[in-house]
Amino acid sequence: MTAKPAKFRDPRLDFFRGLSLFIILVSHTRGDWLANWIPARFGFSDAANMFVFVSGYAVGLAFGAVYRRRGWLLGTARVGLRIWQLYIAQLCIVVMVATLAIGADKLLGSADDHVALLSLDWLFADPRAALFGVATLTYVPHYLDILPVYMVVLAMVPVAVGLARLVHPLAVPAASVLLWLAASHFGWNLPTEPGEPRGWFFDPFCWQLLFFSGFSLSMKWVKPPPYDRRIFWAAVIYLAAAVALTVPAIFLTLPGLDAVEAWVLAHADKTMLDPLQYLHFIASAYVAVYLLRGRLHLIQGAVARPIVRCGQQSLAVFLSGILLAHIGGMAFDGFGAGPAAQVALNAVGFGVTLAIAYGVTWIKSAPWAGPAPAPKQDAPEGAMMAALE
Repeated sequence: MTAKPAKFRDPRLDFFRGLSLFIILVSHTRGDWLANWIPARFGFSDAANMFVFVSGYAVGLAFGAVYRRRGWLLGTARVGLRIWQLYIAQLCIVVMVATLAIGADKLLGSADDHVALLSLDWLFADPRAALFGVATLTYVPHYLDILPVYMVVLAMVPVAVGLARLVHPLAVPAASVLLWLAASHFGWNLPTEPGEPRGWFFDPFCWQLLFFSGFSLSMKWVKPPPYDRRIFWAAVIYLAAAVALTVPAIFLTLPGLDAVEAWVLAHADKTMLDPLQYLHFIASAYVAVYLLRGRLHLIQGAVARPIVRCGQQSLAVFLSGILLAHIGGMAFDGFGAGPAAQVALNAVGFGVTLAIAYGVTWIKSAPWAGPAPAPKQDAPEGAMMAALE
């Protein structure tokens, strides 16, 4: 009997998803100096773009196979199960963050309003309406919007698969672009709370465009650009220009660029996904893929393995990262943000993150399901007597 070949798991997906989770942790930790050196400070796109795109690609690999093998109905049921899991996780993380805010006020005193710092004012000001909003996703607190975004784009997957089958596979990326254009033109928004101008779906990124870019690639509905040195250098030049335009020093050294600075800031604001940001992410992805061609060993060695492990356990790492970011911000408030605190708190945060990733991996391996150890035989009577003596 011939054994089936082991299924190949592209290490790039888990590596970049894990890397994005570390960057998201740093960027959401109040007072962390490392946040000044994340990719978002040197261009138009950031780690959230990476996370959503890679998630879309991974969903295409995981659920697309179910649609192909078992049909649309069972594929949709599989997607529905994942949405339900994310929904429960969203309810739990809102409760945990709210509990953290209450506990911090009790333990650390009222000098800092942790309810306000954690952006939960409306939840405590009008809990009846807010809890209903949390359950119906009509109220999504700040910094807790990625899971609801993921649920929405997953809910679009059955529609996308049906559209690809009934019309044409290219209809999916085309519809994504049209939806983004319509949302940008008409100002469609899903607000975080009543009267809040900021939204959590269309306003930040119009996420489905990034998600279905990755999804369409993994489903082979669109072809990736070829490996071409000219494209590579064009992408590098664009990324370098983005760095020059988003680093404030250039405007300090070259006076008279107020209008240019205002325009750049308007297009670099991560709450509005415009063509510059989308193109910046695509250029970043192309450069990364190009440089890793034939060099996958660089992200498969011992140094990269912890990052890959975090990418493989993305939900657990992301949920714990939300709490770790808030706890880290509180710790910086209490201990200061000096060099010693920066090193210590980042080391602890990264260490706990890795421990969670490896711990969840161990639990998922079901170690209790392995063969039971052989029972020890009774010792001879003489040996027992000798031991007692």
